[in-house]
Amino acid sequence: MTADAPDMAEDVPDMIEDVPDIAEDAPEMTANVQGADGAEGSHADDAEGFPGGPRDPSVLTSFADHVAHAVWSGQERPDLKLVSHGRKVTLIGRPVPEIEGLVGATGLSPLIDCSIVTGDPGLVSAFVERWHSETNTFHLPVGELTITLDDVSSLLHFPITGALHNFHALSAEEAIFLLTELLEVFVEEARAETTRSRGAYVRLRWVRDIYEMRCQARRWIVAARAYLLHLVDCTLFANKSETYVHVVHLDAFCDLGQSDGYAWGVAALIHMYDQLDEASRTTTRQIAGYLTLLQYWIYEHFPSVHQCVTYDAYQETSPRASRWLTSKAHMKGITGAPYRARCDALTITDVSWLPYTEHQGVRAFELISSFQGQLRWGHMVVTARPERVVSADYMEWFFWISHPFMIPTQVGDQPRDAPAADPEEYMQPPSPQIPVAFDPPPPAVDDYDGYEAIAQRLERVLNLRMVAASIELYDIMQDCLTIARGGANADGSVKARQRRRIEH
Repeated sequence: MTADAPDMAEDVPDMIEDVPDIAEDAPEMTANVQGADGAEGSHADDAEGFPGGPRDPSVLTSFADHVAHAVWSGQERPDLKLVSHGRKVTLIGRPVPEIEGLVGATGLSPLIDCSIVTGDPGLVSAFVERWHSETNTFHLPVGELTITLDDVSSLLHFPITGALHNFHALSAEEAIFLLTELLEVFVEEARAETTRSRGAYVRLRWVRDIYEMRCQARRWIVAARAYLLHLVDCTLFANKSETYVHVVHLDAFCDLGQSDGYAWGVAALIHMYDQLDEASRTTTRQIAGYLTLLQYWIYEHFPSVHQCVTYDAYQETSPRASRWLTSKAHMKGITGAPYRARCDALTITDVSWLPYTEHQGVRAFELISSFQGQLRWGHMVVTARPERVVSADYMEWFFWISHPFMIPTQVGDQPRDAPAADPEEYMQPPSPQIPVAFDPPPPAVDDYDGYEAIAQRLERVLNLRMVAASIELYDIMQDCLTIARGGANADGSVKARQRRRIEH
């Protein structure tokens, strides 16, 4: 779908280049290389995989160039530089009252109030290390998670249904035409600006000046276009230049009466996926895009990892992202290594799987959020995979094809890989009896197969170490397993439930 789409990034002026490739300094992967955990690995073409995972490299085909591989091999990468333009939104301020309705009608007004003020490079870097472009998911010890359309809708109240704009790469002459037609600048001025930027780009400061001049001239529709161009290029479409905006985005505001028909939430998700893909490469040192979406998504789903606080006066009718305070006075940033350790220690009880349950009265779940397939906005195409693999064998497969831990194990550490569940070798510790209010009448026939199926599934979860032994849920599952197995003998061993004979 993208083979014939020209590369829009070729004429980007003064882009901050990433640090040159450091792959030369990284130890070359060869067959029979010993990892810190004693595992053997080889090139991705080899079936043996990599030390620490993935053992089967057929899914994460670009793992050799992934930052997780470099980190595991001892090649640390500094925390990513967050190229966020949230502060530049404050420079232009809120729209003047005369255009406030025009801006709000596009569905983009949450960008004004929800843009992050202070980014947390360590937190973002720790999650980027776990992003894989082949699956468009974060790979964690608890499985795969990803930012979904429902996250975008709940956090930002962006529309996730509507048209997907088909941007195309602009020549300098096409950019000049858009500027003269939609911002009402003289051809000479537009040509001078594009010449200065060496392509279909203009300076953010220049756009702000155009906005102020059109407001003074009471050219409200033109002023609204300039404001919206500045707004989306400081947020949704932020690039690494920190100075220039792409004129192509102005085309989305040609007819402000139709701008509200665009699925801006889809645009936010696509651009976030695209930036995560690039940032997960070993040599990348910066991440751009709408980082508000990523950081607030982490806040909502991983309360035990971050150290940010919520806003006490948050209005539930506002976008969910409005409830987070991100100024330096309310954030207690920690360095990347502790964040990494916290992510490695995650269990299923540390994750907020349904953070927007109470918010659904304000922003209802839309069925389109479950869409699985390709999403396109302009020249970018990504695959959305919101589904969660819930089969009994998923975690064993996941540990085989993935790299869920970032910190190598040390001698004496407990194994963190998913062991094969073998009921014959599994020994259940003794569990206390659970008192009940009354003894229900025994069934005519014990459902032996049902008890056995329950017991096997409980064993699998316990063996996979998805539940920490220190929490109450672990004890409850042990109790359930004991009951399903028929109780406990005097010596504390599990008593097998006997299949009852049925007389005909």
